[in-house]
Amino acid sequence: MADRNGSQLGRRSSNARRDRSPLAANWRGAACAIGIVLGGLGGAPAAAQDMSWAGSVRDDGWGDGRVTSGGDMIIFRRPAPKGPEGHPRLQLRYEYRDGGKIGGKTYLSMLALDEYDCKAGRFRGLRMAVFAGHNAEGESRPGPAGAEPWAKPSPNTVDAKSLAAACGKP
Repeated sequence: MADRNGSQLGRRSSNARRDRSPLAANWRGAACAIGIVLGGLGGAPAAAQDMSWAGSVRDDGWGDGRVTSGGDMIIFRRPAPKGPEGHPRLQLRYEYRDGGKIGGKTYLSMLALDEYDCKAGRFRGLRMAVFAGHNAEGESRPGPAGAEPWAKPSPNTVDAKSLAAACGKP
């Protein structure tokens, strides 16, 4: 199963794991409901994209979602309490147009908790789970236990944009 940026699912590995285009490497009413159709994660208007799949995606208190430039994923981010070492954390919610398969089952939504080391420009996944339905509903499957190793995100990826958001950079 492909990850957020198209890599195969399973235990997420460094950059491939986080460029989560369908479900986070190896595991791991927004757009249509409130009329926000944004390109990339920067907020520019998207080219004509079929966003009909997102009609059932709700914000559920997460704030406005950002649609990836391909129109195949909506990402929600919100701050979480800092970690014991003082690193910022984000709660992340990914809603996928096509989802990904793990063990023959398709999952359309993922929740994750990631931690960011702003000085070193790196991040790590702390925990995650995938869900059969949008809005983190339906059958769920937890990701592997334990924190992932620290990794530097590739430029212009979902993870690089999450690092910037967590560290208060535009």
